[in-house]
Amino acid sequence: MRTPSDSSLVDQWGRHRRRRRVLPGWALWILGLALLAGLALAVWIRERPPAPWRPPSGLAGFSKCVLGGEVSGWCAQVAVPEDPTVPAEGTIGLRVAVLPATAKPAAGALFYLEGGPGGAATESAISVNEDFAEIGRTRDLVMVDQRGTGGSSALACPDRRVRASDAAAVTAYLRSCFARLPRGVTLSTTSVAADDLDAVRRKLGYGRIDVYGGSYGATLAQMYLRRHPASVRTAILDGGSLPDVRIYERTAVNAERTLDAQLARCAADAACHRAFPDPRRELDILLARAPRPMSIPQGSFVLGPDEIAWTIAALSSTPQGAALIPFTVDAAVQGNYLALARDFSDDVGADLDARARLAMTWEILCSEPWAASGPAASARGSYLGHAAVVRAELLRRACAVVPKGRVPAGSGSVVASRAPVLLLAGGEDPLDPVANLRGWRRAFPNGRLVVVPAAGHGTIESACVQSVVARFVAGGTASGLDTACAAHVSPPPFLTG
Repeated sequence: MRTPSDSSLVDQWGRHRRRRRVLPGWALWILGLALLAGLALAVWIRERPPAPWRPPSGLAGFSKCVLGGEVSGWCAQVAVPEDPTVPAEGTIGLRVAVLPATAKPAAGALFYLEGGPGGAATESAISVNEDFAEIGRTRDLVMVDQRGTGGSSALACPDRRVRASDAAAVTAYLRSCFARLPRGVTLSTTSVAADDLDAVRRKLGYGRIDVYGGSYGATLAQMYLRRHPASVRTAILDGGSLPDVRIYERTAVNAERTLDAQLARCAADAACHRAFPDPRRELDILLARAPRPMSIPQGSFVLGPDEIAWTIAALSSTPQGAALIPFTVDAAVQGNYLALARDFSDDVGADLDARARLAMTWEILCSEPWAASGPAASARGSYLGHAAVVRAELLRRACAVVPKGRVPAGSGSVVASRAPVLLLAGGEDPLDPVANLRGWRRAFPNGRLVVVPAAGHGTIESACVQSVVARFVAGGTASGLDTACAAHVSPPPFLTG
């Protein structure tokens, strides 16, 4: 959940990403004092023994498991129809993990939906256990690896080096890969995944469930609301957009708006402004320079304007990353590209990696309305404008060789639901900003929008947000929900030296 995606290609394409960044020593010393108070609780949360749990009668295969090397739960492969429209034609297995509620009997279950597309929910068990600890006292926490990911019948293209920015190489790679994949790969889409979730819910014996989805997980949660409205007790959409928003066509303008806000905070901070009087001008200088070959322990690559722009966009997606932007840009302008190169290697990358080799990732990106992007629409005035156009052109060429996945009519329209829905948005989210939720009141009349001004892409790591979500789920309504703490969540200080 905190590092739910490993894909250099998909990195800026809606994946739910939270990264722990290394702060300078003095900052770590200060943070350490505050963290000591919560250490005992964190140890208990991670190391508590699995609560007694028994799967429904007739559902075999569940056994005790340890997830992420730390979290004890119950795991199994659960069979669901390969094609939900013709259930008699065969099944596939989905990896399912349950962290049982510590209170008995459990009041219900919260299903955690991973971001991506391409994330495997069970790989986020450590952070699910931590971030939803309060909910986990009274409700089971359920993770299902989405079809085509993790332990759920994943279909992946060969593990070979392919430059993520080379449209011809990516297209040739995908053409060769998909020619060898079974026809069933076209079922690796969001609507089918929603049907899978409901099949798992029924097999586990739950009635109406609570659903949490972050980033692409919020897209899946809305599809679940569309296809199985009677199964939802409450829904939490964290760092998501409404389905009628073509998010990648707005990438450049949203990135510019977010960077403006983050640099405005630097200008208002005496220490940051003194150290970096005009970081935006320095970024322009950096982007105007010729590509620079780099060789660091993580690898060798070329840092050109597009690579630099994507790196800044990646940093701006989290408060921790945003705190490093002025320092990193200034250092590169002065000739020290080391920090920038490390960030590019860690957060963007030159080659396709594990998540970008998943067939389901491409089926969704190339088939679903929200993921559509045209080069002309992507060309907006922004430091990221040229890079976004290049990416849109790469997608256009690559998707021409990917078979279209199953996408039902109306998938690009806003879901209308009277279920209680909590929408969480980061005030500095460059991927799925508040603007991408315009019209939410008509869609969710019993909903509530909470904006965390200092947050980036995803808000659940905040203790305040965790408490708000727990109260929302416990009460089953957004009415009267106290969200005042969200306004007081503070970003980390800017690194100035």
